Amino acid sequence: MKKLLPLLLLVATILLSEAQEKLSYFLPDDVSYNEKIPTPEDFFHQQMGEWHLSHDQLLSYVKEIARLSDRAIFYEYARSYENRPLVHLVFTSKENQQNLDQLKERHYQYSEPGSPTAKEDVPLVVSLTYAVHGNESSSGNASVLTAYYLAAAEGEKIDQLLKNTIVIVDPCLNPDGFTRHSTWANMHQSSVANGDSYSRQFDEVWPGGRSNHYWFDLNRDYLLLVHPESRGRVEKFHEWKPNIVTDHHEMGANSTFFFQPGVPSRNNPLTPERNYELTHEIAQFHAKYLDKIGTPYFSEEQFDDYYFGKGSSYPDINGSIGILFEQAGFRGRVRETSNGIRKLAYGIRNQFTVSLSTLDAAMNLHDELLDMQKDFYNDALKLAKQSKTKAYIFGSETDKVKTQLFVDLLNRHQIEVYANTKDATIDGKEFKAGSSFVVPAEQKQYRLLTSIFKEVHDFSDTTFYDVSTWTFTHAYDLQSASLSSLAGISLSSEEVKALLPEGKIMGSSQPVAYVFRWNEYSAPKALYQLQAAGLTTKVATGEFMFPVNNKDEKFENGTILVSVYDQPKSPDQIKSLVASVAQNSGIDFYALPTGLSPQGIDLGSNSFEKLLRPHILLFVGGSTSSLDVGEIWHLFDQRFQIPLTLTETENLGRMDLLRYNTIVLAGNFREWTEVDAAKLKDWISDGGTLIACENASEWASRMKLGAVTFKKQVEPDKTRYLKYNERGKERNLNYISGAIFQAQMDLSHPLCYGYTENKLPVFKSTTLVANTLDKKYAEPVQFTSSPYLSGWVSEENLERIANAPVISVQPIGKGRLISYYDNLNFRGTWLGTTKLFTNSVFFGNIIR
Repeated sequence: MKKLLPLLLLVATILLSEAQEKLSYFLPDDVSYNEKIPTPEDFFHQQMGEWHLSHDQLLSYVKEIARLSDRAIFYEYARSYENRPLVHLVFTSKENQQNLDQLKERHYQYSEPGSPTAKEDVPLVVSLTYAVHGNESSSGNASVLTAYYLAAAEGEKIDQLLKNTIVIVDPCLNPDGFTRHSTWANMHQSSVANGDSYSRQFDEVWPGGRSNHYWFDLNRDYLLLVHPESRGRVEKFHEWKPNIVTDHHEMGANSTFFFQPGVPSRNNPLTPERNYELTHEIAQFHAKYLDKIGTPYFSEEQFDDYYFGKGSSYPDINGSIGILFEQAGFRGRVRETSNGIRKLAYGIRNQFTVSLSTLDAAMNLHDELLDMQKDFYNDALKLAKQSKTKAYIFGSETDKVKTQLFVDLLNRHQIEVYANTKDATIDGKEFKAGSSFVVPAEQKQYRLLTSIFKEVHDFSDTTFYDVSTWTFTHAYDLQSASLSSLAGISLSSEEVKALLPEGKIMGSSQPVAYVFRWNEYSAPKALYQLQAAGLTTKVATGEFMFPVNNKDEKFENGTILVSVYDQPKSPDQIKSLVASVAQNSGIDFYALPTGLSPQGIDLGSNSFEKLLRPHILLFVGGSTSSLDVGEIWHLFDQRFQIPLTLTETENLGRMDLLRYNTIVLAGNFREWTEVDAAKLKDWISDGGTLIACENASEWASRMKLGAVTFKKQVEPDKTRYLKYNERGKERNLNYISGAIFQAQMDLSHPLCYGYTENKLPVFKSTTLVANTLDKKYAEPVQFTSSPYLSGWVSEENLERIANAPVISVQPIGKGRLISYYDNLNFRGTWLGTTKLFTNSVFFGNIIR
């Protein structure tokens, strides 16, 4: 045994060494390196690819680089939900660092329309961004090599680069997801390398490390700006106006390496042709560098830049060139693949190599890139002048909070917004001064604002890597119109910035009750704060009117009533609480001096239904959709500050469900049996509200919870034949990647409380379509007979969707099953339909 032990240790050492690489494997040898700058090996006391670096390690290394190098500065630009810093390390020559603010301003001004700034001495700005998907580990791990190279490399080549270029290194765009993944990968790593693909190391538990804290895909959020990580980086993007932005990713383990350009037929027409030309030229540098190290690669396949909400496409609609890199992902130190044994170190080297090829391309295309950016903004003004649309007007008199949220989004994208200062009627729609806004087309962000406001009906290709449309006024359910002329429109003299309204109390100084309307987006937040304080709240199921401050105020179904009496707090305490809630929610409260209404129901009427404080259970894990449940969690936690309990699907059998009055399902629930379904059915029968979203509604149907059935999927056209190599198009023809459809609502139904118009845009990203139940009052929201608004959909699917239900409500004993067949909370930005979802939580129990 004593003789065998050294032999075993030797074998283990050999296997371990095979999974590692020395620094010379990664670094180019055409420069020397400053020995005063610590190598990643020396700093981390491990070789690159030996262990997955954590976010803390990345952060400590880039801080050390900034401390030691006179080429680098370090700053924090945002914090993640879990309070982790997002940072930039900015490199340029020592001389440039001394004048960095002036160079930054010179670069910014050069591309501004009408700017007289000369091109001479204008630096190029390149942004290298890593790890927006936390479990794409080669990306973030490569960032420290980039930082080391830019700080330590010496010679004429690096001197020339840093003299004419400012390089921004963002080592980790998603610290929370990166931390989850690195912890998982390292905790399952053995001393002896084992690349078996069935290893638990390669199979992260739910939800995995790809997403952020709330399980959102941050690489879809550049346009939506729902999360602090995205808001911070987009703010810095517009501050620096980089000429090139790299976006480093991973794909399947059996792939090779991808760099842009993507599929030519799937380019967004709003992106200028010059962008694609330069992307092709830059690609030559990637090919050259990857050829040198023997890495196979491909381009112009699989990926596209149609949707502008990704890290590689947002730059394209903002005068920059975004470049997507996709490395085969191994998720561990070493892994078996169809291309042989692959190491994490191999992926790291590829990601670092294309970082260098990007910098080489920038140095060689310096003038061309500066000119493209300048032309981008100048041409935008020319396109705006040629456009029939001269402006967009939008706003809501009844939901000022949501209107201001949209203004804030436009502000963050550097889009000029002006207040509409005179009432206007456009296409039969009224836009009131004080609650509506105008976005002129003739501004440098013409292309971006067009993509935000315009419906899209024409497509050169029917395959989409992501969604096919994202018209924001539909997403926010805001009344809007395009203007062919600004004649008759009165604008504020200056641009406006978003200012969330502060609500107030109006009416009697000695009220018997307070009421507030349900139309404002923040109404759920206000109601829950009152309920959490112990106050009894009721909702009006009929209309009424009261004079308040010499004006007749009409109150619709859904108005919330808070009596001053028979409450656990004194009238003064209630007044103080209501004032606070009004201020922080932006909602106006009306103090009523009497319960006797001059018109409509009185305050003591049985038409006011008592509301339950929500106690929400949301099942996660198992076969649930992390994206869908994350959106629900974020909605209640971040938007409305309403607590909900997240529990694993495996807990259902042992849980006391009577603690909750609302249960939300989002997923397939393959692990649940008929016994589990029976337990849920018993809970519903006792008075609970079960909300089944998308695929969960199919599960409920299979388990005989309710009577909903679903329409058959569209069969491929057997008379249509494509070439063999185009056979994938046949599948995509009837796939709904994301399109917008018009629905109609019964505004008197509790699920529709708070809406003031009976038409509602609904986002649909699946082919799931329910059959109608043909029961009165069971389907308060249905697609119209001609529902198409924007995006790609086949004629066959459009026919299936027409008149189909968006929502079904089915009684089960004393409770009810509410089924939503589409994602009402899509990516946290479809604010127009989230009210339907929150209504099911607050008003589900009053549906008869």
